[in-house]
Amino acid sequence: MGKEERLKTEIFESIIEYVRGTHGESIDKAYAYFWDEKNPDEFLSGNALYIGFINFEDWLIFDYKANDAGETFIDLYIKDSTGLKDDEVALLNKIKGILLSLYEVVSVSKDKRVLLKDLLIGEKVSLKEKALIKGLKKGDIFAARFLPLDGGYAMSGSVYPFRAPDKKRVLAYVERMFKRYKKNENPEGAMKSFLKDYGDTFNIVWMNIILNQMET
Repeated sequence: MGKEERLKTEIFESIIEYVRGTHGESIDKAYAYFWDEKNPDEFLSGNALYIGFINFEDWLIFDYKANDAGETFIDLYIKDSTGLKDDEVALLNKIKGILLSLYEVVSVSKDKRVLLKDLLIGEKVSLKEKALIKGLKKGDIFAARFLPLDGGYAMSGSVYPFRAPDKKRVLAYVERMFKRYKKNENPEGAMKSFLKDYGDTFNIVWMNIILNQMET
């Protein structure tokens, strides 16, 4: 783990404590919204439930609008915390706008470098860190947030593992929600602005796929 990634981990632990201590009511509201008023314990267990809670905290910190001004908890933490060092503020400003998006493994080279394509924005990400590429193979799809740290990439913590056969379904759902967003909220909005405002979209489609599997 590089210097920036270690610093990010430490700061995020502080942000979670800050939110719990000063915005407890917001956590309950955000939790209900994130899970669409459902109880994740009723359809998730084991590692999937653990992933679900990590995904919630990641979304809560990066994407949840904590006030009417549209500020996130990263924004509020920077404003409210005293004694933050310059490198801590610089790191938070560097990563706070990074989006959660949908990626597909395009190739895995002989030297184990993995190339990902962002299926919604079109950008590509090259990974070589062993912890990130372990088990990945061509055709895998997942939603994640990749942070540019230590000269490479680190995941923020959030990941939504989808099966390759679910690709069309996930893309169709995101596109449907994006069209609704443009029609009802932001006619000039681009996919990036949609993902910033509705990063929870991936949790909804991930949750619905799991629920549908349980019913069949």
